Amino acid sequence: MTSLSAALFPVIAAICLGGLLGRTTDLFKGPALSGLVSTVGIPALLLHSILAINMDLSLMADLIVITLLYVVLMTGATIVMLRFCPGVTRIRSYLPALVNPNTGNMGVPVCFALFGQESVALALVISSVIQVSHFTLGVGCLSGDYTVKALCRNGPGLALICGALLLAADVSVPVPVLNTLDMLGAITVPVMLMQLGSSVFNLKAEGARHILRPLLLSIWRPLAGLFIAWLALIIWPFSPPLSDLQAKVFLVQGAMPVAVLSYVLAVKYGAGQEDSPQQDIAIMILSSLIFSLVLVAVAHTLGVF
Repeated sequence: MTSLSAALFPVIAAICLGGLLGRTTDLFKGPALSGLVSTVGIPALLLHSILAINMDLSLMADLIVITLLYVVLMTGATIVMLRFCPGVTRIRSYLPALVNPNTGNMGVPVCFALFGQESVALALVISSVIQVSHFTLGVGCLSGDYTVKALCRNGPGLALICGALLLAADVSVPVPVLNTLDMLGAITVPVMLMQLGSSVFNLKAEGARHILRPLLLSIWRPLAGLFIAWLALIIWPFSPPLSDLQAKVFLVQGAMPVAVLSYVLAVKYGAGQEDSPQQDIAIMILSSLIFSLVLVAVAHTLGVF
């Protein structure tokens, strides 16, 4: 437990620092910093991680396929659960927040803290697929339309494709280029954590009429996410099965909390709607963050990963 506390302490400290800076300064106001991370930091970190360790294409494909399987299974399970959830009038309004976990600015740092640098590339591949799901399933459910343009502008997804093409073509990337990607990617993890803290600490949850519902959904997100990830590993139809590290990273990513991006999308596409879930999602982000960290700590202590 001491090693787990030591691993997670920098994550929690960076989140709290971001919350403090977000409340007392203007550093995180506006889209500039988040745009820098999503268009430069994350793609550079993903590309460097894939190319530096020369990730096997079959390994990358396995992670992509099992993450897609996770999204399908989690979508089905969540739809069934929401049909019996009191007060939920539009299932598709809650679906993206509960299906797509915070695999980016929470999942990647937690995997790094628990499993080291070798896990970063694996966590980022999973996160890239979830990001694509945010801008397809997420935007589609909330807006009623699917934006191909938004998908094409998705930096991590494009970096994933670029890395796969370079590996498939067996292109030897010059060391100065790798060093540049490493330098640009180094900003990503600490900035993502501080940005997460700023976003969470500044969320407004006034007017949430039913506090019990978002709290129960907050428990569902990491708990069901971990179970569905485990189920996906059990029914994995291909041979060989995922490696021990792949499986551990996949389980951790599945247990992550509601993503801040879910709140951003809910605000953007739910403005003016009487049954918009944005206040519930604000509470879910705050509470699922706590539930997720507790679940990861307990699961790690019990040897689940």
